[in-house]
Amino acid sequence: DIAEDVIHAVVSHAYGICSQVEPERYMEKLLFAVDELTGLIGAAALMRPTGLEGMEVKSVHKKFKDKKFAAGCSREVISQGAAMCGMELQELMAVTLAAMQA
Repeated sequence: DIAEDVIHAVVSHAYGICSQVEPERYMEKLLFAVDELTGLIGAAALMRPTGLEGMEVKSVHKKFKDKKFAAGCSREVISQGAAMCGMELQELMAVTLAAMQA
């Protein structure tokens, strides 16, 4: 059996996209926030000869502002997720980028 909190976390990470289950716990909100953001960062890494190595938040933010870059990554969801977590957008980017680089 899978615990109800795990099921809720998995279902709520797609809130507003293909699920109406809203993230409630902080971990669920973080998962919701970083799911789209990791896609954007991953796409940016593919464009760099060094990948994630040496990537900075300002580069991620620049790609975020370019609506044509990784157009399938919802900027609205990323911004909404940052707000849910009580974080500024660039703070969420910094934490996510650092985790991906680790």
